[in-house]
Amino acid sequence: MRLRLACCTSADLRAWTGLTRPQMHHLVGQLWEIKPDIGRGRPWALPFADRVLLMVLAYRTDLTMQQLGSLFDISHAAAHRVIARLAKPLTQLLGPPPTDRRELWLVDGTLIPVHDQQRTAKSKNYRRSVNVQVVCRARDRRVVAVGDAWPGNRNDIVVFRETVGITLPDHPRLSGDGGYRGSDRIRTPRRSPDGRIIKDRNYRRFRKRRAVAEHTIARLKDHQILRQYRRRGEAINHAVAGVAALHNLKLDIQ
Repeated sequence: MRLRLACCTSADLRAWTGLTRPQMHHLVGQLWEIKPDIGRGRPWALPFADRVLLMVLAYRTDLTMQQLGSLFDISHAAAHRVIARLAKPLTQLLGPPPTDRRELWLVDGTLIPVHDQQRTAKSKNYRRSVNVQVVCRARDRRVVAVGDAWPGNRNDIVVFRETVGITLPDHPRLSGDGGYRGSDRIRTPRRSPDGRIIKDRNYRRFRKRRAVAEHTIARLKDHQILRQYRRRGEAINHAVAGVAALHNLKLDIQ
């Protein structure tokens, strides 16, 4: 079996990668502009479009390098080189945050199990995981920014201040749950003098808006690589930003 983009039907491509054929071709064109195959070096065993398909399939299914190599009739080392070369250009497609200050932004953290024990810690899901902060736009669930991975036992407010909070511009309408209490940049539920959340009509509206952040993270985790990450080092940061770029691509090209 030798999997190729040109041989995939539209239904198979959508089932395997979550992208339609126009979205896939648009992604290939964007990555070619960032990282074209121009220059000297060892020739690739796969055309550029098929290498992009391999990377998207790896993020969507979390197959091992041996399984990916078998699908594309290449070695597992070649599959690893493909992902290593295209992972960082894919993160550049996430782009800078939008500048419209009228939009409502939502921030939330999620735990991702990672095998690299130097980056992880045992957290509330009883597994070694990392904490990643995700900022999305409430109107259309577009990912605005993602933070670097920190050990999973750190509080959301700490991880936000040290990752996304450093690079994200000040935004007047940034909302978060009770875990971000104490931050002057994030709106949190109103509390009474004894510290309890006031569960009034405003709180119910707040919860409905907060649910958008949970739904966005759930859509990101349709990519199985964010449910069990096996590579080491900074690769987890590239994977999260790359999955966010794929998520925004599906919103831009319906």
